[in-house]
Amino acid sequence: MYPISPIFADYLKRHDKQYIVKAIIDGQEYTSANIVDFTIENILAAADEFEIGTAIPSKLTIKLRLPEAIRPNAQVKPFIALSLDGMSWLDAEYPWLDMNIPWVAGATEWLPLGEFYIDSREKVNEVWTYVCYDKLITADVAYISQLSYPTSQKAVFDEICTRLGFSYDSSVVINPSYQIQAGPAGYSCRQVLAYIAGANGASVYMGKDGVMRFKRFSAGAPPVFNLTAADYIRAKQVNPVKTFTRIEVMYNTEDQLTYEAGNGDENHTLYLENPFMTQAQVNDLLSRLNGLSYLPLTMDSRGFPHLDQGDVIGFEQHESRSWIETITSWEDTDIPWDGIQRYTSCILRQTLSFKGGLKHKIDAPSTSEQRSEFNLEGSLTQQVNRLNQNTVRYGKPYYGVTHSRTEGIVVEREDHLYKGVFNGEELSFYADGSRALWFDVPSRKFKFNGTLEAVDGIFSGNLQAAGGTFRGDLQAAGGTFKGTLRGVDGDFSGELRAARGTFAGNLSAAGGTFTGTLVGVDGTFSGTITAASIIGGTINGSTIIGSSIKTAASGRRIEIDSSGFRTYDSYGNNRIRINTGSDSGVSAISFFGSNGGFAGEINSYQSQNQLNIISDSLFIGSNNTSGPVNIQGYTTFNGYVEFRYGVSGLRLGIGDIQGLRDELENIRYILRNHTHTVNIGTHNHGNRDNQNWGGTFTTSTP
Repeated sequence: MYPISPIFADYLKRHDKQYIVKAIIDGQEYTSANIVDFTIENILAAADEFEIGTAIPSKLTIKLRLPEAIRPNAQVKPFIALSLDGMSWLDAEYPWLDMNIPWVAGATEWLPLGEFYIDSREKVNEVWTYVCYDKLITADVAYISQLSYPTSQKAVFDEICTRLGFSYDSSVVINPSYQIQAGPAGYSCRQVLAYIAGANGASVYMGKDGVMRFKRFSAGAPPVFNLTAADYIRAKQVNPVKTFTRIEVMYNTEDQLTYEAGNGDENHTLYLENPFMTQAQVNDLLSRLNGLSYLPLTMDSRGFPHLDQGDVIGFEQHESRSWIETITSWEDTDIPWDGIQRYTSCILRQTLSFKGGLKHKIDAPSTSEQRSEFNLEGSLTQQVNRLNQNTVRYGKPYYGVTHSRTEGIVVEREDHLYKGVFNGEELSFYADGSRALWFDVPSRKFKFNGTLEAVDGIFSGNLQAAGGTFRGDLQAAGGTFKGTLRGVDGDFSGELRAARGTFAGNLSAAGGTFTGTLVGVDGTFSGTITAASIIGGTINGSTIIGSSIKTAASGRRIEIDSSGFRTYDSYGNNRIRINTGSDSGVSAISFFGSNGGFAGEINSYQSQNQLNIISDSLFIGSNNTSGPVNIQGYTTFNGYVEFRYGVSGLRLGIGDIQGLRDELENIRYILRNHTHTVNIGTHNHGNRDNQNWGGTFTTSTP
């Protein structure tokens, strides 16, 4: 039950009360001028029976008179208050400290009725009808856990709330010793929240303030709100009082495996489905619920918007009768002297409807007591039950294995990291959503999208591969390699042997990398030879011809090819380049910065017969400050020259330069301190009433 002020509670009981409503939609407030009506449905038990371990979103249907539609998934927060326009000081019989009456608006505090989000809409004439649900609807997504199992139910609950942005209050109490042994694959976040709540004797719902809460039940719980006969219009008992003394929890729906606790027949048994519960948890649940009773009923009340689903309520009912109508024995007759019988029930479903006034419907359903103690099954029923127990179902996971009409047999890990698919047209293994190993039916070949690693292997035919990694020895009577033969991390770490450690025939390969010893009587290599070192041998030949020579495949390296010579840093940026534009054109050494930008070059043109050093900024210096930098020959400076630390050897001496500087400073001083006078004469601007103005004035310095 949501807390309300004493004056709000008092005015709810009055027959002359007047409701005021508003709604904040997407941050904008709408009043009764826009609100035609609304209905809020709160459900704690979806079936026609008392339930534990549910998480059912509340539903709001609101009609608004608006010129334009509201954006999809906008937040809708309805509020209700009671008008105090007719209240006088004589009516204010409330403790001063408990009062919270605003000086303006003439109403009680605004009671929130929940936080909802627009799901669908419809316009009829000029009225928009919006169907909205609370935040629990956003939990209908697959739960993929990042936790390590086994782990506590509290850790799983918090992971889901953090991921969905849910907050919860102190009513959410989860036993710290309760654990989940394996990742709950195949369940939605809302299912997992409900199962955890059920294991702890509660159900999940979103409060009127948008905060998640647990509704926990226990035997003998007192009512949180009592209704008199004047507070409701009709109260109808639909079944006898329901009492639970036994609990049966099905933890495996496929094999119909259950845990049981307590004693009682079917009418006194609470049936649950929860794959996370253990026998010990079922025993704990029975200790809290053993003897739980409620009266199944349906009630139309005058409207109490502060009540929550799951609240235990009490109500009175006139049941007086005459002595002649009493047929029970004296010791079994319990008739109150005032003729008013008092009952206790709980709100399993409630509907609040506003249309000028507030209508409140309360339901606490239950199934009828079993009429027969014998459970007779016909031949058809027996066959259906046998099929349910023995038939493998499509889309149902069996320890990670599912059957599908589109994929056949699928074996998948719960976090979807890898899976295998087996059917008449596909035999594949997937990693991170991509095929890693599969059998290509048209080519009759197995294909790998990764690295093939083996400690040992013997191949009697031809080994052909675009690439491969071998940690042991590769032994073969013969072979042709069209790709690159690699050892550990791109190198061959052992010996390549044909027969007994010596390759007596021809080794032909498109490419190969060897870090060990290659021994052979003869060999022809049409690809690339890569080696860490050449020891005790000589490569004979006058010319090595190739399209490219690289010191490394990437990163910091030097490359030589037909275009020239280039150096690269560890980020792959070309820093130095030696190339020629043409046989008779410009040849240059170009330099580039760490960001790849052009820094300068040294070039020469055959027509100029000179060497050029070009850059946006050029520095020529010596690492030794006492060492000279010599420029010999006739030198021309085609630009401004600045000497910062003195100069010698010029025809104009230093003294002459200093004297020139002093003279320039003197001229600069005179110009800065120059003043002179100006005479503008006397005048009155053509008005004889003005005083004569003018004379001689001295100017300011520049």
